[in-house]
Amino acid sequence: MNTFLFTSLWLSIDLIYSHLFFDSFFPKRSHRFQRFLLFPLFVIAGTILLIFSPSTITPIVTIFIFSLANWFLHTTSKVHLIFFSIIVYSIGCTIDNLVFTSFLAFSGWHYTTLQSSFPVYIFLSIFSHGLPLLLCFILNRSRKRKHIETSNWNWYFIPAVLSFMCILMELYLNNCFQHSQIDPFPLSVCATFIAVFNIASLLLVSWIEQTSHYREEALLLHAQIKAQSEGIEALSLSNSAQRKLTHDFRAHLETLNSLLENQSFQEAAEYITKLRAEHTDRILLVNTHNSAMDAILNQKAFIAKKHNIDIQFVVNDLSPLLIDAVDLTVIISNLMDNAIEACETLPVHERQIHVKALLDDAFFFSIRNRSEPVHVCDNMVITTKPNTLLHGYGLQNVRSTLNKYDSYFGIDYQNGWFLAYAEIQNTPLS
Repeated sequence: MNTFLFTSLWLSIDLIYSHLFFDSFFPKRSHRFQRFLLFPLFVIAGTILLIFSPSTITPIVTIFIFSLANWFLHTTSKVHLIFFSIIVYSIGCTIDNLVFTSFLAFSGWHYTTLQSSFPVYIFLSIFSHGLPLLLCFILNRSRKRKHIETSNWNWYFIPAVLSFMCILMELYLNNCFQHSQIDPFPLSVCATFIAVFNIASLLLVSWIEQTSHYREEALLLHAQIKAQSEGIEALSLSNSAQRKLTHDFRAHLETLNSLLENQSFQEAAEYITKLRAEHTDRILLVNTHNSAMDAILNQKAFIAKKHNIDIQFVVNDLSPLLIDAVDLTVIISNLMDNAIEACETLPVHERQIHVKALLDDAFFFSIRNRSEPVHVCDNMVITTKPNTLLHGYGLQNVRSTLNKYDSYFGIDYQNGWFLAYAEIQNTPLS
């Protein structure tokens, strides 16, 4: 009974600090009450597994428990789950080994003496499990950015391997100590070295994540500059077309006047029809009767056409739209930029974007575009492809902007088509 209770206690602490560690890097999957509900189930099931499993596979069983628990609690890839479970288990294992070996080295006790001294053994056990809990708590509080789902998982292979080597070294040294092949003092020195090695591995993870974050910010800035440049070019083309029509307006009036004076009514009607078609092609690819929406959609449509993307619109009268124009620009521009970016990587004949902007009781907006494969999990894009940030630009800005309103936002990927859609109540911000 005591074995079950103490194993449950240590595993509970381990699961808490593993959760804090994962929470420092990955977004949460479930709500708070669900986490509280799952926690005792994992503790009981994990305790049973640890008690009835051979001690030689305890590290594998514990890493499996960490991976499974955090798969339920956090949104990330399976590769990240395994790598980070190895790293956090190695941290706990290293600290535990360092605490006990240091005590044995400086006290002169034998390990059997320590086990027979129940209060000291319990105190050291609590201390050794509490240190990684404190470390992961500090890490969790000190980190502001907790999303690395766009990072290349290959970058985390090296720190995961280093952590796994630390685990193997500790198992080997502990086995040597139990067979009296190494004294406590050199064992504590080795444990210190392994702890430093493991801390270096943890620092490497943070450095990789930070470097990845800066790289993504640089790419995002480059994409924004590119989008702004293309937007300026599109508006310039539209303005040039408008100036040309204005310049030719007097000539058109004189032509129409001449046709009407000659009672050439059929020719005048055909001339007006031709002018209307030319005006639509040159100025507005889409007309919603809402100046802000027309400016956004037509600007992005010009950019799409420039990149040989077939873009189609389904719209209705958006003149009663009450949503703030700046917020509309953030939402629609980011989503359309992502769609255009995704289509640019495809062959020309596959480049398609379908846009819907419909106002009924609420404003519904969707963009459906052809795309290379992406993985969507819990309404987030997760990709492990190297050098791929597909659909990553601006989605966080879209979500934060939509949070101002009574709205819903969703994304999906099926059969080569990526879909992003939002429904917003047509109410102004108070």
